[in-house]
Amino acid sequence: MCKKEITSILLIAGTCIGSGTIAFPMVLAKLGIIPSIIIMLIIWILNYYPSLSVMELNLRSEQGLSLGTLGKKISGKWAQMVGEISVKIISYALLTTYLYGSASIIQKLLEEYFNYALSVFTVETIIATFGILLLLLPLKIVSEINGMISSCLIFGFAILLGTIFILIDYHKIPWITNATPVNIISVCPIMFAAYGYQLILHTLRNYCGQDVLMLKHGILFGSLLPTLLYMLWSCFSLCVIFKSNPGFFIQLAAEKIEVGEFVMQLANVSSLSNFHAMVWLISILAIFTSFIGFSLGLAESWNFSLTKCSNLKNMQTSKFISSVLTVCPAYVIAAIVPNAFVKVFSFAGAMFVITGILLPVYLLFKDGMHNLHYKELKKWPLILCVFFGFCIIAVEIFINN
Repeated sequence: MCKKEITSILLIAGTCIGSGTIAFPMVLAKLGIIPSIIIMLIIWILNYYPSLSVMELNLRSEQGLSLGTLGKKISGKWAQMVGEISVKIISYALLTTYLYGSASIIQKLLEEYFNYALSVFTVETIIATFGILLLLLPLKIVSEINGMISSCLIFGFAILLGTIFILIDYHKIPWITNATPVNIISVCPIMFAAYGYQLILHTLRNYCGQDVLMLKHGILFGSLLPTLLYMLWSCFSLCVIFKSNPGFFIQLAAEKIEVGEFVMQLANVSSLSNFHAMVWLISILAIFTSFIGFSLGLAESWNFSLTKCSNLKNMQTSKFISSVLTVCPAYVIAAIVPNAFVKVFSFAGAMFVITGILLPVYLLFKDGMHNLHYKELKKWPLILCVFFGFCIIAVEIFINN
């Protein structure tokens, strides 16, 4: 496996690994270990197989094209609008969850270890201000900061995973808790939201060129790696919480626990030196990396639109307005929606169905199922993915709300 192929795998994996490390254990406690693993594998397939449609369409183009641009090229302006608006809504939804999640964790950290009381709203205001200032920095500096945080996250995550593995009592494992049909399908939108790498497949196409096999390996292993990490992390963390505090586990399964409370409980499962600090640090970094990545992409999009469609000649002014337009809507939603982390994350998952399944499959059918680079793409399996996609949206509308 060459360096370029490894880089493409890490590009996909890095996009996926983030706030799902917090969200997955919180929502999977009500299912138990066995149902959670099965659902994770199904959601991974629902992400991987339709994503080959996006790459197939990109391979037919001379260069990598975003979903909105592909929509305009193949089906006209309405498909472009669906793609671009969906991406905007997803970005704002995820930024809201990242903002609320990081604020909840930091607020609980200050209260628990420094005996300093701040409201979640105050912490959200500080983080939102920091986010705007960060986006005003040159792109290269922000990318380097995000790269350093990501490296620390992966290294710390590996250490934390190994430490928690030692703490597991294999006689006390919540194999199946309350895996009712409603509970099983209710977690699907949230789990679907933890991927989202379909939004950067055009970047992968430009990086790997026309190497069909390398692109396939990048998507396959790049999405499988975080799936396996999420499996291990969710199972290990639920096992140690179930062992150390069964009462808290019951509350977690009943969805009565906030993000900060979950992280605090996980930090207290061991008295090992520096374990507490490691849990808090990894939890914050996991959300911050996602926050920086999505806010950067959205800010660049706004900046491009402003400079193209207005008379703004001052680049700094345009950049400032773009930063405000990126952070402020997410800040307002996080401030007014209670327990925004799980609720909005679930909504983002339903929106990801449009960009990850429905629109790509439609565009492939519109462009024609002929001369395929990926022969495994078949009509009926894609239709089945579309059916499951509509089911995920229906779950979000009629059950989770």
